Amino acid sequence: MRGLPSRRHVILKHILVNCILVVLLIGLGAWCYTQGKTYKVILGNYAFTSADGQEHPALEAVEVFIDGNDPVFLLEDDSGTGDATGRKHTMVIELLDENDKPIESRTTTFSIAELGENLEINVAEFWLRAR
Repeated sequence: MRGLPSRRHVILKHILVNCILVVLLIGLGAWCYTQGKTYKVILGNYAFTSADGQEHPALEAVEVFIDGNDPVFLLEDDSGTGDATGRKHTMVIELLDENDKPIESRTTTFSIAELGENLEINVAEFWLRAR
């Protein structure tokens, strides 16, 4: 019959298990932070020039929904802010008529990483991308 493990062996096992638990908790905390972080995104409705050199006008009036949050109403050459929580987002852009009724709606996706440091979205450009 084998004897009991030495005290040193038991202490080393406890230290190893504790270290693994600490690393897992730090990893879980970092993951929760990045998934739950809310960003203020600047939404602008401006005319722009595409990569092929063609000029595109701003949209007359739109409502923008980011991840189903409250809409942001933008007129031509207007800007506003919206909240985006997490890394990947779905944006619904509704083109409005003169009575502020939706005529057409387009859905597009974006990630915080592709927006860069200034977190700015040109709604007219994303409208064109969402065809």
